Amino acid sequence: MTSIERSAYPRFKRLITARELHVFFTPGEEERAWVEEVTDSDEHQLAPLVALKSYQRTGGVE
Repeated sequence: MTSIERSAYPRFKRLITARELHVFFTPGEEERAWVEEVTDSDEHQLAPLVALKSYQRTGGVE
């Protein structure tokens, strides 16, 4: 059986350090500007940012 690491469904590591969170999940200025454009209010900005950064981290386009 193929290991999960080699499957089409990437996963996050079980433990993520504070440094990794900062480096990989802090949105840049372009990303902040984009999310302001695509959301109706400040309260709705977290979900698209988390989805974007998660997609990037699991092998999507940066």
